[in-house]
Amino acid sequence: MVTKWGDRETRRRDIVAAGQRLLIESGYASLQMRDVAKGAGISPGTVYTYFPTKEALYATLYAERLEEFVEKIEPLCTDTHNPEDLFVAVATEYLEMYRVYGRELTIWAVLGGEVEMDDQAGAQLILAAARAYDTILHTVERLRLDEADDPAMVVTVLWSTITGLADHFTSVRQHLHPQNWDETVRFAARKLITGTGTPG
Repeated sequence: MVTKWGDRETRRRDIVAAGQRLLIESGYASLQMRDVAKGAGISPGTVYTYFPTKEALYATLYAERLEEFVEKIEPLCTDTHNPEDLFVAVATEYLEMYRVYGRELTIWAVLGGEVEMDDQAGAQLILAAARAYDTILHTVERLRLDEADDPAMVVTVLWSTITGLADHFTSVRQHLHPQNWDETVRFAARKLITGTGTPG
């Protein structure tokens, strides 16, 4: 179905959907505004009225995927009392997001001003990342056993571990070892839980 002229919000969704398809199928290098326009059924000039740069479009796509990530993990973070199962579920959901979004533009590049981006797209990405961080932080505060541990430090280690695992299993390095994702993420969860004194 062709979007009616003047339906700005639906037109934006068409652009976002076209961008998502390109990223999932071919990665960041394929996110060319001309191809996005073709996929959305509009002219390249129209795409730029919604997203001034490729980076702004990518940041929007990444922010929306982060929001989806949070929506999926929030119920688990609220209701699950088994830290190992929770770590595995969150890490596995993160892996799926990282396959498409995690390897190109990081939230830290945006915060550090390394990427030229309009304020709206940058703010959207930062807010989405903050929501993900807060969800994990509140879960750590809820589950922690050792009151001496700094929850923010625990989140830093957890997030770094999850990102490292995702990076490993989305690169050629995964073929260097016989262990698969399920074995590795369970092992990491057990070791982290033992180290933090959290009840399993």
